[in-house]
Amino acid sequence: PLLLDNIVDVLTKFSESEKRDGHLIDPNVWRNASESGGKVAVYCTSFAVVVVNILKVMLKIEPRQFQKHKETFFPLLCSLVRVQSDEIRALVDEVLRTQVGPLIGAS
Repeated sequence: PLLLDNIVDVLTKFSESEKRDGHLIDPNVWRNASESGGKVAVYCTSFAVVVVNILKVMLKIEPRQFQKHKETFFPLLCSLVRVQSDEIRALVDEVLRTQVGPLIGAS
């Protein structure tokens, strides 16, 4: 549960920061979150690479394990749908299609 708690904490804070401060960031910063850095909107920029890595891990989780935590993951994924980072949105799309889709019979 500690790892899950940390994932929830990071994704929640990132989403809140992006919603609050994302519009202040130069769109070019978002071109590739794993290479970005910045001093403004600390969670938006500094934690973007962490969010990318969390989403990549979600893609590798066994379907049975993902299903066990779907009530936790789904709202977090939904909160990331509208972030400015193309890289994060693409990963969210992939997680929704490959992990959530089968759970709702849409694969």
